[in-house]
Amino acid sequence: MIPINLILLLVLVLCTLAFRFAGHRPLLSTIDYRSIKDIPRFNRYVAVRMLFPTGVAACCVVLAAIYPSLSLTLIFPVPLSILGTVLWIGMHTESFSDCGT
Repeated sequence: MIPINLILLLVLVLCTLAFRFAGHRPLLSTIDYRSIKDIPRFNRYVAVRMLFPTGVAACCVVLAAIYPSLSLTLIFPVPLSILGTVLWIGMHTESFSDCGT
């Protein structure tokens, strides 16, 4: 049986790679890409920030392998880290906008 933490880790790694190699493609539905002047730079910024929940998921996989009884409990830090990362990205989006504020 594949642990759920490992599946979360693989999904986050794929998301991080997708942002890293997205180029000019808009991937986030909550961001107004028309106001962003350098979309590839913004996507790389998001990819770097996505390393945080990926690292949290990797730690959870290791801990779940060492302590299998904690597998269910170790699911919760990953969504919390994703939520924090989304807020982190959202707060700094205006630094990439055209208006220069």
